[in-house]
Amino acid sequence: MKNILIIDDNEDILGIFKQLLVEEGFSVSTAKNGITGIELFRKESFDLVITDIHMPGISGLDVIKRINNIIKVPIILMSTDYLPIDPDDVKKLGVNAIISKTISDYDLCELIRCCLEDKVFESKVF
Repeated sequence: MKNILIIDDNEDILGIFKQLLVEEGFSVSTAKNGITGIELFRKESFDLVITDIHMPGISGLDVIKRINNIIKVPIILMSTDYLPIDPDDVKKLGVNAIISKTISDYDLCELIRCCLEDKVFESKVF
């Protein structure tokens, strides 16, 4: 079973995403902020990380940098608003994809499966 870490300060999003991914057969851990997320990442083994970009304290971008310094895993960055980011910049950030929190359940699950199977060869914005 693949282990996914979701980091977001919005408890509703954490609950919705966790329920969906558990129903899809994933093991899911959640963190309410970047510091807790990084601590969890250091203690456990995760196959993929989904993190919000805008969080109080440490931002999603800082989370990504710290996680990438520990070990490279697929990372999906999410936001409630549109991020005008060039696909080349996405790759420089060290993420596999940038998604809206309003992504459909189907698209999220397919994206996660692709990231876990190394089928997402280029970073993308969804």
